[in-house]
Amino acid sequence: MNEQISFIVDIQNIDLELLKLEDMLKEKFKEIEGAEHLLDTKRIDMEKLNEELMEISKKADAAELDIKSCEGKMIKMKDTQKLIKTNKEYNAIQKSIKDNEILKKQLDDESLACMEDKESLVGKITAMQKEIAEIENDLSDKNIEYKGKEEECYAIKKGFVDKRESVKSKIKKNYLNIYETVRKNKGFPAIASVMESGACTGCYRMLPPQQFNELISGNVFMQCPICSRILYIEASLPAEAAGLK
Repeated sequence: MNEQISFIVDIQNIDLELLKLEDMLKEKFKEIEGAEHLLDTKRIDMEKLNEELMEISKKADAAELDIKSCEGKMIKMKDTQKLIKTNKEYNAIQKSIKDNEILKKQLDDESLACMEDKESLVGKITAMQKEIAEIENDLSDKNIEYKGKEEECYAIKKGFVDKRESVKSKIKKNYLNIYETVRKNKGFPAIASVMESGACTGCYRMLPPQQFNELISGNVFMQCPICSRILYIEASLPAEAAGLK
């Protein structure tokens, strides 16, 4: 087994562990972003509810003023009615009183509807305030958890980075450059095992028989002619190279 290949497998295993740490932190951060977005949405909804409440309150106040005005007019008309001497004047003022009674009924209905809408909005606002408080608490917990995970990952990451530097120093520069280039262009795996059938597990294309036989010898540094990934026969790896030391 080519020792250089063993080191490259080791460094890839380390890189995969580092990637897992990064992905885990990204997921935690996405949870924070999701909670922040939800909080912003709820706050916008709360503003809309408060605006609606303000408009309904204005409408209700206006209806109350109109009702009082209508009642005042009716009192005056009834007082005037006592002084009327002709049927024509009496009938006219009676019609005005009835018209105002109809108007007052409409205003009473409008005022009642406003009060019901106001009560409904106050209930929604109370529920929204509770929901916002819960989201704020959840967001606070998520930020605390993220900070803790970040500190934990930093310590773990440092161990992997130190180990990577140690392994990296054992790999020939040209081999390391090939690994880094393939990793950048293809992602993981940058070094792929070859199946007993002769297929590269990076692209699952068959190697030419001659190349496969050369690879089995364990004395070559070879890249897949199709996907350019570095190749190795997994069965020929030393036991300690199958995972992190």
